[in-house]
Amino acid sequence: STSAKAAWFSTIRSVATRSETLEWLESIWRRERQVEGLPLAETDEADLALDLAVRDVPHAEPILDAQLARFINPDRRARFAFIMPAVSRDPAVRERFFEGLEDVRNRAHEAWVLDAVRYLHHPLRASSSAGLVRPALNLVWDIQRTGDIFFPKRWTDATLSGYQTAAMAEEVRAFIASLPPDYPPRLRWVLLASADPLFRAARILGQ
Repeated sequence: STSAKAAWFSTIRSVATRSETLEWLESIWRRERQVEGLPLAETDEADLALDLAVRDVPHAEPILDAQLARFINPDRRARFAFIMPAVSRDPAVRERFFEGLEDVRNRAHEAWVLDAVRYLHHPLRASSSAGLVRPALNLVWDIQRTGDIFFPKRWTDATLSGYQTAAMAEEVRAFIASLPPDYPPRLRWVLLASADPLFRAARILGQ
């Protein structure tokens, strides 16, 4: 069925790392090949372009630029343009993008922000983005004051989603332990809940 094919395709796209698979996915994005019975919408092609870019395929930047030009829907184009720096091959570009999120005005589209943060901390970028974790956790209190009530949890989930190492688990534990006495209890629980998968993964890998 179409829904089953979509589920398989989404899974392949999310775990692909071998060059042969990435070349196949890129040929689908270029519309040179297609999966029979699985039409790709504008949003599907956009997500595929971002997934290829975060994997540093050889033509990542031209793919992103071409995808931006493909859009018919202006809102989807704006979302894609917002996220593009988060998948840049250049760590300095990604860091500048993150620093821009410290300004509440750049967090107005919370769904866009969350997608971008997930790409910033994608498992394939974890080694180069680890230095952004503590600054991201430092923003949680400000995010509570300026955003939706659920935004702090979603922000923290997106920030920690790409990490499994004992070193990162210890860093997050140390951050939580260093919180001031007047830190809101609800936010402390948010941090602990979001960090729980990291703590579990680090413990399992350690064993």
